[in-house]
Amino acid sequence: MKKILTSLTCKYGLTTSEVMAEVETIFSAILSKWHGFEVMVFFRDLKLEAVAYNNSGGVVMQRPIDLSKIKGRNTIIRELEIKLSKVAVLKKVAHYKPFEKGLIWGEITAIDAEHNFFVETELEPGECITAICPLNRIGLHERHNNNLSVGRKRAFHLRRVEPVLLNGTPRLKIVVDRVSKTLVENLLKSQLGSEAEKIGIKCVKRYVGHKSVVLTGKRLPKSAITAVDRELHERVQVRFANVVNR
Repeated sequence: MKKILTSLTCKYGLTTSEVMAEVETIFSAILSKWHGFEVMVFFRDLKLEAVAYNNSGGVVMQRPIDLSKIKGRNTIIRELEIKLSKVAVLKKVAHYKPFEKGLIWGEITAIDAEHNFFVETELEPGECITAICPLNRIGLHERHNNNLSVGRKRAFHLRRVEPVLLNGTPRLKIVVDRVSKTLVENLLKSQLGSEAEKIGIKCVKRYVGHKSVVLTGKRLPKSAITAVDRELHERVQVRFANVVNR
């Protein structure tokens, strides 16, 4: 059993405790359904045990169940794998959620038949993931030029992290875009480094591919503005105002 648990923790990226909890839950639910009364399945010294609880005339009778003799183990295993996949994906979603609305840099690795872009990136060092940038999240001026060709590294706004089902299998879906006003703000902040925390920056309007209007409480270096101009292929117009940083 220890080898099985180790195998499952490695396969799904979960802790031993998380796998054990799901094994107990799935086995208990399925056996209870099959027997028609409550069955509790639990680990004792890494050995799986099951006890049936049957109410007979107001008296609760306990009866151990020999798990080695039960039929339909393949069904239980399938249900367990589906549940572990869901738990693993939800764990990843919770892990990556704090990165939403942030700036990421990624390499375009593929473009599908619908012209959606697939972007390989690292939200954390050593954790390589693939995000999707739908065609409608890319400006018209960039859809058919070399700026967004396979192999190019570009800046994106991390729009959404969510769990999805792909052919019945739970998957992590990360959606990015190139049209958000937040992308303009984050690119400017990335150019300013630590100084960005002291400067209020807010993009109030964006005409993708043409112009972005940014309010800021302090003069920005021309080099920072130019860098964002070149990355987005649009003019960044900066105006001064009292802006609370966000």
